[in-house]
Amino acid sequence: MIRYTTEMVFNTNIVEEFKNTSSIHGLSRFGGPELYSRRKLIWIILVLAAASGLFIFVILEFLHLSHNPTITSFTTSIQETIDFPAVTVCNLNQVKSSVLECFSEKDKLEASKTFYALSELSIILEHFGLRSTQTPIPGDVLYSCARNHSHQIGDMIRYCHFKQELIDCKDIFTPIMTELGVCYTFNKDAKMVAESVGETAGLRFFVNIQQDLYFFSSTIQTGVKVVLHDPSEEPLPSLRGFLVGPGLSAGCSIRKTKVITLPSPYGSCREVSDKLSGIGTYSELTCFKHCFDDYLVQKCGCRHLFSNGKAEFCDSQQLIDCYAEYQKNISRDSDFLHNCSCPPNCETTKYETSLSYAAFTSNFIASYLFNQSVLPNEDYLSRNFIDLRLFYNSMIEEATEEVPEKTVGSILGSDGWVFKADKTTLKFQDGIKTLCLGCSRVELLTIREMNSLLPTSGPPDS
Repeated sequence: MIRYTTEMVFNTNIVEEFKNTSSIHGLSRFGGPELYSRRKLIWIILVLAAASGLFIFVILEFLHLSHNPTITSFTTSIQETIDFPAVTVCNLNQVKSSVLECFSEKDKLEASKTFYALSELSIILEHFGLRSTQTPIPGDVLYSCARNHSHQIGDMIRYCHFKQELIDCKDIFTPIMTELGVCYTFNKDAKMVAESVGETAGLRFFVNIQQDLYFFSSTIQTGVKVVLHDPSEEPLPSLRGFLVGPGLSAGCSIRKTKVITLPSPYGSCREVSDKLSGIGTYSELTCFKHCFDDYLVQKCGCRHLFSNGKAEFCDSQQLIDCYAEYQKNISRDSDFLHNCSCPPNCETTKYETSLSYAAFTSNFIASYLFNQSVLPNEDYLSRNFIDLRLFYNSMIEEATEEVPEKTVGSILGSDGWVFKADKTTLKFQDGIKTLCLGCSRVELLTIREMNSLLPTSGPPDS
C-alpha cells in the first residue's frame, strides 16, 4: 500500500512538471490560483475546444486527401540546344493518276471505282450504292501499284536547307507509310538539334505537290499535311498536324513543352511507354488509330492499303463493299466507341506551333522564271509549290507537371515526408497546429516522453 501511494505521488509530479513547463496554450492554468470563479474549468474547456478544433481540421484534411487532389506546376528552363522535332510531310493526294497504267484494260474500271470508294468525294456525293461488279483485284496488287505511283521524294521535296546548309533532300527525309499514303519524315533518327532561334537556325524546303497528277484521294483538298511529333512516335497525319495549300510560303515557329500527369489514383494516364504491335511508342492517338484499324480488320477480315498490321490487304471487292462502308459510319458505331479505351500517356512532349503565311513568289518572279524556261507556265508555282520554314522562336523549354496537392506528411506537418512542391502546405499545417494549441514539434516529443514515463516509472531509489 505504501509503494502504491509513492508511485502515485511520483506520477503526479511528472504531470505537474509537464503542465507547468508545457508550451500548450492554457495548460499551465489548470493548476494555477483560483483568481476568479471556475477559472480552471474555463481553461479546461478552452484547451479541449482548441484540441477538438485541431482534430476536426485534421479529419477534414484527410477527407480532402481521400479525393486525391492535385495541383499543376509550371516551369521554364533555358537550353543551350533543343532537340528538333520529327517533321512529317504528306501530299494530300495519295496516288497519282498514272496509277491506272498499273492495271490491265479490264481492271482499270475496277481500280478506279476502288480509289473512288475510298475518297472523300464519294462521301460528299453520298454515293454509297457503288458495288464491285468485276473480278476483284488482289490486295497486294493494289498496294504495290499505289506505292509505286505515290509522289516520289525526288519529285515532291526540293531545295532542302537545315541551318542554312544545302542538303540533298533524300539524305534527310525518310519515306514512311501512313494512313495518308507515302509520307516523308525529317529527323526520324532524332539526331537533329537546334542551337539558336530564328529561320536561319531551322529547316527550310520546297514542296511540289504535282497537282496535275492528282487522282481520287482521302480528301478533296490540295496541298500538304505537316505533322510535328516526337521521333519515336507515329506521325498520324489523319489525326493531327496543319495544312498548307499551294502558292504559299509558310513560317512555322515552334515551342517545345513537356506535360507530366499523375497515374491512378490521381488520374487515368498510362505510365508505361511501351510499343503497340511493335510500331512506335504508345500514345493516346496511336492507340486510337490502332483501335480503328483493328475494328475494321474484324469487320472485313483485311486491312486498308495504307494501314500497318499483319492482316492481308483488302482486295478491291472488300474495299468497296465492306471497308468503305464501315469507314464512313464508324463514328456512329457504339461498339467501336465503347471498346476503344486509350488513356493519355503520363509524360508527353508537345510541339506547339504558330503559323504565318505569305504568297510564294511575286508575279514578277513567276514571269521571269517562265521567260527563262524554268517553269512551264506563269501560274505553275502558285498551283503547285509550297515554301515551308520551321524553326524555334525561343530556347526556353516549358514543362507542366501535375503533383499531389496534399500528402499524409503535409497534413501531419512531418519534415521529410513532404514533396518539394508542397512546402507551402507544410507551413500552413504547422501554423494551424500552433494557432490552436501553441504546440511545436518539440512539444510533441515532450508529450511522448511523459506518456512513456507514466506507466513504467517508479519513485527514485532511496
